[in-house]
Amino acid sequence: MRNFNNPPIMAKITAMLCQSQDIDLIYLRPWDVDIHTNIVKGKMFINNKWEVVNTKLPLLIDIAPYCFISKHKEIIEHLRDNTVLTYDRKNSIDKERLQRELLKDKDFKHLVIPTCKIREFSDIEYFLDKYSSIVMKPIGGERGRGIYILRKDADTYILGHQKEEQRLSREELLTHYKNYIEGKRYILQKYISSKTKDGYPFDCRIHVQKSRKGKWEVARNFIRIGIGQKVISNVNQGGGISDPKPFLKANFGESWKDINKRLNQLATTLPYKLEEIKKTPVMALGFDVAIDTQGDLYLFESNGAPTTAPLIAQSAMLRTEYYMYMLENEIDVFCKQKVENNAKKS
Repeated sequence: MRNFNNPPIMAKITAMLCQSQDIDLIYLRPWDVDIHTNIVKGKMFINNKWEVVNTKLPLLIDIAPYCFISKHKEIIEHLRDNTVLTYDRKNSIDKERLQRELLKDKDFKHLVIPTCKIREFSDIEYFLDKYSSIVMKPIGGERGRGIYILRKDADTYILGHQKEEQRLSREELLTHYKNYIEGKRYILQKYISSKTKDGYPFDCRIHVQKSRKGKWEVARNFIRIGIGQKVISNVNQGGGISDPKPFLKANFGESWKDINKRLNQLATTLPYKLEEIKKTPVMALGFDVAIDTQGDLYLFESNGAPTTAPLIAQSAMLRTEYYMYMLENEIDVFCKQKVENNAKKS
């Protein structure tokens, strides 16, 4: 289930893989669901093209977080009661909560970046005095939107955004705060210098998905490099990607093996912790890890809807495997629970 009128390439590839496993995949939008009849009008990939079909509400729906918007509220509540969703936006983990929860766990607290909410302009000044370079970012922001890096230089401030830097007086910084940050849900974080030898920001995206056994499996780890950027390694704003091994060799010398080992360990342990924090099952996760000049790892953020562009085939295969697991192991339990719950309500 997505909001796009036409099925994306991921839907097409997944549909073909599902056919090989005798699974019927239907492409839906939220408004294709009739909550009064439990009939859906969707599309199936038949004879190499999408055909319109009408059928019963599927027992399992692979749903994107972007479907959870206010105008779909009634439909989403109906789906929660009548089908299994691969993702639920309830109890989402925002950037501030993520850092706070990990700080409580001895196995993951080393990943935490000092963080606090912005309540007033003086918070920025205090944090800047404490850490010299800081990042200001929206709590619910995605794809790098609205993120700034700020440092002080004598009596002026250097504000970086995407590919630009500007020097501001205190009065100009205050004006920027009032125009773009005040009244919005923003946090401050200590700036972690995660840069290539050429000075470009980078991070490691770890993309994991549930597999045939219902366990987390690494779909792909890859380095995102913000070529020409000042703040973050967002490839949507220009940049590139690399596999970890050659990148780490080129930028961290003999330390590359140890760093790579710790990244792989993180990929096999952190997803379970994130799911524990969220308290609802998730099918896919992407988390962004900074590597500072000492080779230490820090967690920037996690994402319940990670981009699949760099790993479409692998993501589609794991998706299909997870559908099989759910259909064979979880759907019957879910249906029994729903019958019991509905009986109690009536």
